[in-house]
Amino acid sequence: MLSAPTPSRPVEEPTHDRAVGALLGAVAAAALVGAPTALAHRFTAAALAPGTPGRDEAALLAHLTRTALTATAPATNPPTALTTTAAAPPLTPANGPDAGVADPVHRAWVGVLGSLVLTATAPATQPELEHTTTNDPLGASWQALTRTPQPAHDPAQSSFACTHLVEAVWSAYHARGDLAAMYTGALAGARWGCSALPLQALRRLSEHTDPHALTSAALVALQGPHPDRWPQRPIRDRPEQRLPPFAVPHPLDPQVLLGNLDYLRTHPGSVDAAVSLCRTHPGDAPHLAGPDWVRVWLHDTPGKNSNLHFTLDEAAAAVAGLRAEGKRVLLHCWAGASRTPAVAARYASAALGAPPLASMTTLIHAVGGHLDNPTLSRAVAELSGLELPDPAAVLFPQGIPPRRPELRKVKVSG
Repeated sequence: MLSAPTPSRPVEEPTHDRAVGALLGAVAAAALVGAPTALAHRFTAAALAPGTPGRDEAALLAHLTRTALTATAPATNPPTALTTTAAAPPLTPANGPDAGVADPVHRAWVGVLGSLVLTATAPATQPELEHTTTNDPLGASWQALTRTPQPAHDPAQSSFACTHLVEAVWSAYHARGDLAAMYTGALAGARWGCSALPLQALRRLSEHTDPHALTSAALVALQGPHPDRWPQRPIRDRPEQRLPPFAVPHPLDPQVLLGNLDYLRTHPGSVDAAVSLCRTHPGDAPHLAGPDWVRVWLHDTPGKNSNLHFTLDEAAAAVAGLRAEGKRVLLHCWAGASRTPAVAARYASAALGAPPLASMTTLIHAVGGHLDNPTLSRAVAELSGLELPDPAAVLFPQGIPPRRPELRKVKVSG
């Protein structure tokens, strides 16, 4: 008899970000350093069809990563038991993510990755990984993760702590090559989350690999299969959940449309590319080539974005990059009312030289949006070195304008 699925945890919990970061981070690292695509292909094939890895190093990495993710999923604990560092139970040889892995170096590496997914913290020491052979990519990844300095977090100076991920990957690559970079991408992705992966690297990856397939594989490994939920099924696809398709031109760049998910689904010929700020599924935009569809891990709930400033800045840079290629771009989230104007304002400020606060006001007006999540507008301001303690009072001193009609009856995220 089939076992019952593991209880699902809210997708906004940081463990989900980090689990996807672990699996996607390995191949994003390969794209970042320009590794042969065959490595990414072999890793992806092993990640999507788990089995005995044999002697292939890329397949072994996929196997070890999936082992860690599967073992961190609680079979009987309540869904909230592993969502914070404080709540995580102690890992022991009997219940830790490395249980059942025979090779001591492999077991140590799996244990580190499992700890990172659960707590965003690596063990203080790991002797098995400190004393590997010279060319061992597992030891190199541990050393790159723990010895690469973490940048200061200063958004106004375009300095983000989570760029430690990229610096660690390059450190491993220069020390031990492609495989070490991929192992480091998995560990650093588990530390910082997929929201810390450079979107340009994900664009290069998507030339030959579907990021959604690995996202789905990571979350199924973590929480078990749920065919009725994202990522295995599109979000809000039932008729009663749909919104009227909506899009308006960006006031400062009419070749950027600001819209919602249902516009992406129903207007395939209206744009050349899309930057999606909400959860999506391959069925939402089968008309777009991989590099022309940038999918961003960004939630519309205060406190649920582990790398908020970096993510907003990367999303805006992705819009600018696509526009520099001459593409007409749809920038959207589910409703097009909160995340969309925030990233559009950052794009206006960073790429077009517009004042950030005035842009935010204009863009919320333009989309009939809201300020239910003030952390977004605060982060946009902070990226320009501005403080915005009370966004509503500063941006709308006469009162927040009404939402679009279809958004007024129920509280929706944007």
